[in-house]
Amino acid sequence: MCRIAAVISNTKDSLEYKICSMTAAMHRGGPDDKGHIINENLGYAIGHRRLAIIDLSDTGHQPMVDENNNIEIAFNGEIYNYLELKDILREKGYSFSSESDTEVLIKGYQEWGADLLSKLKGMFAFVLIDKNSKTLFAARDHAGIKPLYIAHKNNEILFSSEIRGLKAIDENWEENPNWKIWFLSFGFLPEPITTLKGVKPLPRGHFITINLVTKEENLVEYSKYRYNGNVEPYKQVVVKTKQLVDDAVKRHLIADVPVGVFLSGGIDSSILAILAQQLQSSPIETISIYFDDEKYSEREYQDIIIKQTGVKHHLYKISKEEFIASWNEIYESLDQPSTDAINTHFICKYAKQNGLKVVLSGLGADEIFGGYQSVNHASKFTSYSRMAMLSKFLPSLILGSYPRKKLEYLYHNLKASEYLLYRGLFTPRDVAKILDINVRDVCKELSTFSFQENLSRLSPQNRATYYETAIYMQSQLLKDSDTQSMWHSLELRVPFLDKDLMEYVNDLDASVKFIGGRKKPLLVDAYINELPEAIWNRPKQGFTFPFENWFKEMNAFKNTALVPTWIYQLFISKKLNFSRLWAVFLSNRLCKKDAVHNLD
Repeated sequence: MCRIAAVISNTKDSLEYKICSMTAAMHRGGPDDKGHIINENLGYAIGHRRLAIIDLSDTGHQPMVDENNNIEIAFNGEIYNYLELKDILREKGYSFSSESDTEVLIKGYQEWGADLLSKLKGMFAFVLIDKNSKTLFAARDHAGIKPLYIAHKNNEILFSSEIRGLKAIDENWEENPNWKIWFLSFGFLPEPITTLKGVKPLPRGHFITINLVTKEENLVEYSKYRYNGNVEPYKQVVVKTKQLVDDAVKRHLIADVPVGVFLSGGIDSSILAILAQQLQSSPIETISIYFDDEKYSEREYQDIIIKQTGVKHHLYKISKEEFIASWNEIYESLDQPSTDAINTHFICKYAKQNGLKVVLSGLGADEIFGGYQSVNHASKFTSYSRMAMLSKFLPSLILGSYPRKKLEYLYHNLKASEYLLYRGLFTPRDVAKILDINVRDVCKELSTFSFQENLSRLSPQNRATYYETAIYMQSQLLKDSDTQSMWHSLELRVPFLDKDLMEYVNDLDASVKFIGGRKKPLLVDAYINELPEAIWNRPKQGFTFPFENWFKEMNAFKNTALVPTWIYQLFISKKLNFSRLWAVFLSNRLCKKDAVHNLD
């Protein structure tokens, strides 16, 4: 796991400055090593910051170059099936001088070209230079687990793992004038939106080629989410699902450093802890957090798994005082605005303090197996639409507060209306009021949102899981997890987003996946013999902090220059949750300079 950057520019004398500035800004994501390649003749530079996980020796140094000096690569991620691919390539006559998965990418590209991508099982973003064809080749994994931003500015093309890498070469980079509309509507910036003008992520499951001479670009999709509605005998599906999850966890444990597990006490993390411990000869390390307020505590469920597995557990208490003391760092760690990153910040912080460099997370299981209420709500969407049309003619006062107010999304005829009904933050009317703009301008901007896949044939429940996976998970959970883990020089792995597992589960018909209105029935039934009933038959509890209480005591939110009085009063009167208060606070431009102090 690392940080990468690249520059294509005709201004050759600035290549070194730019590539060094970009990688230096992302040093926390790669503290173990650094490297740069600058080619003035072809007008490019690539850079790398390394977090050494596989092949800890100097032979894993990046950017890596092949023995003939024709291929150069800067790679971020892990290829979990690299040993199998290495054996195949050896049979084809290739030799290797390192034990790294990076070298497998080089030789795989030489053998298969772009077809290499369909053979990879892992999480990745990389930039590769093919000097024979004078081409830059960049790719991102099937689920967009690892980020890669592309910027076009002043006739230059830049690649960066983080927005902060781009800001490092121009701190006054012009903003995307509409980013606040998206942030206040979603609670994060849905891809391809960023805070900067001319900057977008490379879409998941895509690669791009750029001719270094002509600057001609070609963007190609090599992988997409499929929902074919396959129907198989349920018992057969349960067995297959268990085998795929088992295989995924086994692959994700490959590392030359210890691998830990985030243990919340929920179904997903409990399965990971159980399987990981079964595959290890000594106790694995698990990390959990808790609070004084028992309403937010999951210690009872964590203790069940700890006792069953014999893992070496580390438990940390988060207090309001520690939260306030960490405020400056939390704010600094945000690469893009988000209402959810704080949670991950602390759990990653403690994993790092325990000496871990790799952790497994249960992220992805709720999304693909249907762990959210949206799966049940989806079957009632027609009824919600009728209610929305009626509410259109009612005074806003009658709608009351959130979540009822979110019916407004449905009568604006937006492509993302159904998703926003389930997870939207502020309605267009409230966004317009906060930003002092017209509702029509809000809706006009939101109407440009589109999906990567065609949803017309999806069943309501599969459509809901698609929203959770392609929007919520993609643009908030994965982005926050990557940013916060790398801030703490930690590699976060997500076995439930294993390529084989995702493809199989996504393709299943809703009648097979969602039986009897239960949450994640397929995953639960696959591990019914391993999971204690107290774990799978418990109420779902989100990974959150007691912010409702903490925020009320912080002076920053009482600052009318940062938070409108009407927003703060709604929060105090419990008509607005802390996520909406936090979003308004973050969206205010003054908070970048002034709002990180004097919280208490």
